[in-house]
Amino acid sequence: MHLSQTTSSLPQGEIEMLVVDNDYAHATISLFGGHILSFTPKHDGIQRLWLSKKAQLDAKHPIRGGIPICWPWFGPHNTQTNLSAHGYVRTQAWHVVNCVDNDDHTTICLKPSVTKGEGFDGKTQLTLIISIGRELGVKLVTENTGEQPFTYTGALHSYFHIEDISDCTVTGLSGQYEDKLQAYKRLPTPMPYAFNSETDRVHLVTPKELAIKSNGHVTHIHSVGHDSIVVWNPWAEKSRTMHDMEDNGYRKMLCVETSVTQGQTVLPGQQHVLEQVIR
Repeated sequence: MHLSQTTSSLPQGEIEMLVVDNDYAHATISLFGGHILSFTPKHDGIQRLWLSKKAQLDAKHPIRGGIPICWPWFGPHNTQTNLSAHGYVRTQAWHVVNCVDNDDHTTICLKPSVTKGEGFDGKTQLTLIISIGRELGVKLVTENTGEQPFTYTGALHSYFHIEDISDCTVTGLSGQYEDKLQAYKRLPTPMPYAFNSETDRVHLVTPKELAIKSNGHVTHIHSVGHDSIVVWNPWAEKSRTMHDMEDNGYRKMLCVETSVTQGQTVLPGQQHVLEQVIR
């Protein structure tokens, strides 16, 4: 394995990155946000993750693309409108706890600077475990270190790289979903699951295996510890309003998010693991 730590200097600030290059894959991880920016397995050379060409890598703003860590809430805070969407750890500095080179993968363990912040009172230890080999494994471990139970929501908000959204389908989802664009109206999952407009859907199902098919290539997604799958694409009009996304960026990405949207309670001394494996 080759592991290097670099600092990218930009006019707005600096961002530290880990670059992993082993026999099986190449990956880049931002220590700002504990954010995986890229993952390319060497057996096929196909980039699995999408990163906006206009992403703000200034160690101040959330990064558009890759795998943002949404915690301890997903979406807007349920009571305080002044707080940022998707929680606060995605804009924190994370540090490396350890890095181990195994026979067929590299494991990196990261922790954020702090886990307690405005809008969340739970006493926790939060750990991100990243496994880089022929597949990318991501585990977000939430441990209750206090004496009272707490409830959190969160997500591995993965942006997947695709060739063209007009030639893209998702398999593995069924039943009904809540449409956030229609006041959470419940609708049946489309079959085939294709895209021709803005999409923001919460599937209240827990499939372990999903797949994204695009231009003859299939990306497989394995999920554990979730209570829902969120599927999102901003489409053309919204993309033009997003300062950190190119106007046609929506054509090359699709978010399929392993999520906790209904609330996960963690008892004292226990932990919850939210996991996604990408191959």
